[in-house]
Amino acid sequence: MGKSLMFKKTGIVFASLVIVLFLGAGCVNDQQIREHREAAEAAMKAAQVAAERVEAAADRTETAAARAERAAEKCERIFQKGLRK
Repeated sequence: MGKSLMFKKTGIVFASLVIVLFLGAGCVNDQQIREHREAAEAAMKAAQVAAERVEAAADRTETAAARAERAAEKCERIFQKGLRK
């Protein structure tokens, strides 16, 4: 009867260890999922900031293009005025 009790205790300890390992693996997976989610959120925020910067640069470029167009028109008017003289 002593051996039977020892096998039962060993089986219970082994089963408990397996359960703890599975739960631990589940926690690791949850932790990895959280880490990946946080990394994805950080990447999304960085992408949003980059998109805002690109949009601001596009606005500045558009403004500079409009200024250049006005300057070109002014130069053309001055040139035409010079030809008339």
